[in-house]
Amino acid sequence: MGDDLDAFIALTKKYVDVTELTQTIVNEYIKKIIIHAPDKSSGKRRQKVEIFFNFLDDVEIPVLVEPMIAESTLGRRKTA
Repeated sequence: MGDDLDAFIALTKKYVDVTELTQTIVNEYIKKIIIHAPDKSSGKRRQKVEIFFNFLDDVEIPVLVEPMIAESTLGRRKTA
């Protein structure tokens, strides 16, 4: 784990002053993202997203107190 941690720290130092998140940066940090099917059983739409980082195993990101709202235009049509 020490080598992985050192690699992660070096990568983080490389991008310390980044002003824009690019595909290259995301690819260096993230191994994979799994987006689960939405769950509407509570009456509200909830969707679980898992992010697996390179170099780090089993990182737990705290659950947000307030749900994150993401706007999507998928399935919407413009009306005149």
